Amino acid sequence: MAGQKIKAACIQMAATSDVEKNLDLAEKMIRRAVKKGARLVCLPEVFHFRGDSSKLNLISGFIPGSITRRFQKLAKEKGIHVLLGSVIERSKRRGKFYNTSVFIDSKGRIMATYRKRHLFEIRRRGMGQIVEAKGGMLRGNKDAVVDIEGICLGLAVCYDIRFPEFLGRLVRKGAEIMLLPSNFVFETGKAHWEVLCRARAIENLCYVVAPNQGGKNPHSGVRSFGRSLIVDPWGRVLARGSLSGNEVLTATLDLGLLRRIRREFPTLKKRFSSSSF
Repeated sequence: MAGQKIKAACIQMAATSDVEKNLDLAEKMIRRAVKKGARLVCLPEVFHFRGDSSKLNLISGFIPGSITRRFQKLAKEKGIHVLLGSVIERSKRRGKFYNTSVFIDSKGRIMATYRKRHLFEIRRRGMGQIVEAKGGMLRGNKDAVVDIEGICLGLAVCYDIRFPEFLGRLVRKGAEIMLLPSNFVFETGKAHWEVLCRARAIENLCYVVAPNQGGKNPHSGVRSFGRSLIVDPWGRVLARGSLSGNEVLTATLDLGLLRRIRREFPTLKKRFSSSSF
C-alpha cells in the first residue's frame, strides 16, 4: 500500500444550455482521459446544463436516472471511477432542486451522492446589487466520503471550498483526496480560486482535484474562471487548466507520498485532537 498510486483526470468544460450536446462532450472527454491512462475521472459542477435557471424543471431528474445510467454504463465499460461533478436533482418538493455530485465506481455502481451544502451568495448593497444562486435550490445536509481501492475520497462542490471546517470534517472521516467540481465565476476566481485550492490541500494534507467550468454562461453571460487544478498535499500544482475551453488534465496521485507527509508533519493529529469537528 505504501507505493499506491492512481492517475486522475480533471475535465474542464464550457457547458452550454444544450443538455445532449453537453453529455456527448462529457463522454468524449472521459474517453480521452481513459486514453491518457486515467482511472479516476472528474467532471465539473453542472456539467450537463449551464443556462436559464427557469428551465431547471425541464432538465432536472431523479438519481438514478437517464444521465447517471449513461455514465454508469461508461464507467463499467472502461473500468474507471467517474465523478459526475454535479447534476440538477429533482426533489420531492415542487420547483425545488438539489445540486448533487454523484460518484460512480469502476463496476458502474453509484457509490455516493452528495447534495451541495453551501449555496453561493454574494451581496453588494453598496453597488445596488444582490446576487444569490439559491433560487429554487435546496441545501444538502449530509457529508459524503467514499472508499475506492483502499483510498478515501471526500466530496464537495464549488462554494464549499470557502468553509474549511467542512472540508476538515471530511478529512477527519478519512478523506485523502478531495474532489471539488466547480463553476467558479471569473471575478472571484481571479482573486481566490488557486489560493483556496492550494490552502485546502495544505491545511488538510490531501490531494485536491478541482475541475472547473470555463467560458460564459450562454443565458446570463456570467463568465466562469476555468483554471481547473490538481494540487498535491504540499500545495504544489500538478496540473493547471487554461482560462477557457474544454480540456483534460491528468496527474498521478501518490498516496504513499501523502501518507508519508502526514506521518512526518502530524498537524492533522494535533488539529483534530484539540478540536470538536
